[in-house]
Amino acid sequence: MRPEPPLAGHRLLIAYVGTGFHGWQRQAGHSSIQEEVEKVLAQIWKRPISLEGSGRTDTGVHALAQPASFTAPRKLAAPVLLRALNDHLPAGIRVRRVDFLEPTFHARFDVAWKTYEYRVWNAPFTDPFQQDRVWHVPVPLDLEAMRAAAAKLQGRHDFTSFASNPGYARPSMTRHLKELEVRRSGSLVTVRATADGFLYHMVRNLTGALVAVGKGRLSPAELGRILSARQRTAAPASAPAHGLYLKKVVYFPKAARLERAKNRKGRLPAAEVE
Repeated sequence: MRPEPPLAGHRLLIAYVGTGFHGWQRQAGHSSIQEEVEKVLAQIWKRPISLEGSGRTDTGVHALAQPASFTAPRKLAAPVLLRALNDHLPAGIRVRRVDFLEPTFHARFDVAWKTYEYRVWNAPFTDPFQQDRVWHVPVPLDLEAMRAAAAKLQGRHDFTSFASNPGYARPSMTRHLKELEVRRSGSLVTVRATADGFLYHMVRNLTGALVAVGKGRLSPAELGRILSARQRTAAPASAPAHGLYLKKVVYFPKAARLERAKNRKGRLPAAEVE
């Protein structure tokens, strides 16, 4: 009997349309992205495969590039595995890339930076081809005011005012928001956020507040005071899920990942839903 190949870390880069799925994480009785990919992996390896994403996107949230990892004996070359996965996945999910890394690689715990993009369709009528892909805001938005407000939110802060309650205690509400940019291209306004981690609904809550500034309902200075208040009730309502996209995830270098793997002990914290 031939010996089984050594274990390898597998990283998949997955794109998906969140419409029609109940988020990333597997849930009994509901279709999720994680479950759909795991079903195909189980067919290939002839055993259950546990897949870990870089984060838990919520129902209706999309991904341009969601990394996910699992450890298993190396079975297929990357191009063959890529083709096998995409031949069997539902139409709304596609694997864009397959990489082989060290067996200890973890798609969530080795993240250095993560970027989300929120898309707002700012025109009197929605483009029918953007249905369930953008938040339609028909009134004009003051982008300069939104950018001034965004500048007050960048940096390392306690983001309690912009975090919904996930239903469990968190050790810290502080995150480093490295970038918060507001851009326009025609009718499409994008809010791009890069941070070392995000709290529950944080990007949607930040976008809801920036749009309130753009409508003239809040001033940039008021948004700064809302941040300092550290109370979710002080901030405007959240933007809807269907305009949010996971855009990019950057990982620590290999040496740092190996060191982090050595230091992982006990029960690891739950992933935030984004």
